[in-house]
Amino acid sequence: MISVSVIRGVLKNHKTWIEAINRPLVARRPHRVFHQVALVRCPVYLNTQLAVGQHSLRYVRNPLSNPWYKMAVAKKVEHYKIGTKTGQPFSENGGDTMAIEPQTVSLGWEMVVLTILGLGAMALVGWYSYSKRIGVDVDDFFSASKSLGFVIIALTIFADSYSGNSFLGYAAKTYRSGAWFLVYPQFMVAGVIGSLIIAPPLINLGKKWDYTSPIDYLEHRFNSSVALLAVCFLLWGTFVQFTEQFFAMGYLGHVASGGVLPYQAVIVLFALVILLYVGIGGFRGTALTAALQGALMIFALSMMLVVIGLLGGFTAQMNTVWQVAPDKLTLPSTSTMTGWYSTIVLILLGLPTYIHIQQFYLGVRDAEDLRRTFRLQAPIFLFAALTLWLIGMFGSGALPNLTESQSEQLVPFLLGSFVQSQGGTLLPSLISLGVIMATLSTAGAAVMVLSMVLSKDLYRRYVNPEASDSRVINASRVVLALFLLLALGVSFSPSLTIWGWTELKFEFLLQATPVFIFGLYSHRIKNNPAIAGMIIGCVVAVGLYLTGNPEPLGIHAGIIGFLVNSVVMIGGSYLSGVDEETERAKEILHFNSREPSEETTTGTVKYILPAQSKSFWIGLGIVIAILVPWYAPESWNARAAFGLPIWTWGTIVALCIETAFVLFATYIWREESPTSQPSTVTDDQPSEEEIV
Repeated sequence: MISVSVIRGVLKNHKTWIEAINRPLVARRPHRVFHQVALVRCPVYLNTQLAVGQHSLRYVRNPLSNPWYKMAVAKKVEHYKIGTKTGQPFSENGGDTMAIEPQTVSLGWEMVVLTILGLGAMALVGWYSYSKRIGVDVDDFFSASKSLGFVIIALTIFADSYSGNSFLGYAAKTYRSGAWFLVYPQFMVAGVIGSLIIAPPLINLGKKWDYTSPIDYLEHRFNSSVALLAVCFLLWGTFVQFTEQFFAMGYLGHVASGGVLPYQAVIVLFALVILLYVGIGGFRGTALTAALQGALMIFALSMMLVVIGLLGGFTAQMNTVWQVAPDKLTLPSTSTMTGWYSTIVLILLGLPTYIHIQQFYLGVRDAEDLRRTFRLQAPIFLFAALTLWLIGMFGSGALPNLTESQSEQLVPFLLGSFVQSQGGTLLPSLISLGVIMATLSTAGAAVMVLSMVLSKDLYRRYVNPEASDSRVINASRVVLALFLLLALGVSFSPSLTIWGWTELKFEFLLQATPVFIFGLYSHRIKNNPAIAGMIIGCVVAVGLYLTGNPEPLGIHAGIIGFLVNSVVMIGGSYLSGVDEETERAKEILHFNSREPSEETTTGTVKYILPAQSKSFWIGLGIVIAILVPWYAPESWNARAAFGLPIWTWGTIVALCIETAFVLFATYIWREESPTSQPSTVTDDQPSEEEIV
């Protein structure tokens, strides 16, 4: 038995007030509970509650006047977990500190049952889509015949965007970086703003010209050479996104099984499940499954907040961070703020360029449903990203000594700590199921689009133009299996952190963005300048990355490549003047803000899109300006509510304004009044065949 007297002995060199019940640390159910007490021979843990069974002790003193505190800060004294089980003695780690490694805990039969039920439900959705003869032609198999409602699309895109690497990788990045990684929720909402620029005209053109995929737009608007080159960048971004899910799933399965299941065995099982439900159900089955997964993810994030409360609360852990790693809570440097801005722009431009995100938008029913989708997306994205940031910050106090590779497993370790202290596995199992759903949703959507691009957009176009729909669908299933094998090979021995893969992914994906942003609005953008821009932009980005300058002056290499790409494309296009190519593009883009409608005499409804409004760009400039706290004085480093500094609250307010801006943009996106519509061009336009 280890009593509080032992703790008094460890703290014998300190004049502290201790209030506690002299109760043994071994619980009544020692076979289920690990008691963890954080101790160090200095008042680093002042004002921090130490768990002792169901009771607690608290010792209070001003640390600033204490020489032990000053020594701890100077020597960067680490803070450790100490555990006991069934009366086992504490293990000493030399001197004044004692430690054990973060524990891996099996979640038991609850996790097994929930996982089987979840995977079974996904398989049933895929079989339902197949048995109802959904997916028997290419258009329905790859775009669900553009019939999905806004709730399904919003949850699907949320589940696709917040993948397993969000639950594990972004929480881990927050853990390592500190409070300034509020950039994470900011850039996720910024990705929705970027989609407001690309999605509306793409959807209108898709309905008019019957696009099944974004590649159809590229080949129709430009030519096959532009489409093929852009596909290379799009495939890179999607494949890396797909592979990241294997890392996340492997980490989670290994830790959740208490180390019983090897990392490699988990990712192989993961690949087999995806092959089953994506290969059978097609795009509609993938979308319906992802919507279900999105709902489970929201529930899991909500339960993670409950776990934070049961593990001592957020404020207590922020007090610990102030004492052992105050640099994580102070205002970042100027160079960090530059990188902060760069990251926001990187994701704002990159996230809506994901081909699988665009594919889901193409499946929406109409413009009104698309607006409702954005209104639902924005608050969901805010809640999810901010919750994951809170998890990372909480972990900084709860488990402050994780290595870089261990931090990638922060969420599983927190769940393990919950099992050790509370004794139950049902709640952690439900949360783990949410992470599994997040991983499967993104991986399923990504590999679905990868197989579509290679089978429909490449195989049918360049290898076998006469291939039947059933042959193309079967070819996509073969490609699906091949991509799974390739992803397994890459993820068997991970060499980068999940955040490292994320940055690398966007550096090159961004080179396909200009043909969407500028090509969807301006008929002056031409084929050859677009090709030259993508090649030169890629060379610049790759050159900076390979020469060891991935972020010159704090700006991502991908953004520099994007800027060069855009200058070459726009400059070359406008310098070459107007010709037949631009006239053809003008006829196509005439419908970028017109939605086909049988209820009007002209056959279309004209809209003012967000990107066509001056107020949108003015508002976007203001929002981006206030997101980074460059304006915060040093006095804003003072503590405020929940132990967070004042500047973080200012940044959170800016984040809420950014979310409100998304809602604002959906209201300036409105139907144009008949009197303001130009009459110089009528809706009696040539057919697609005549234009081509």
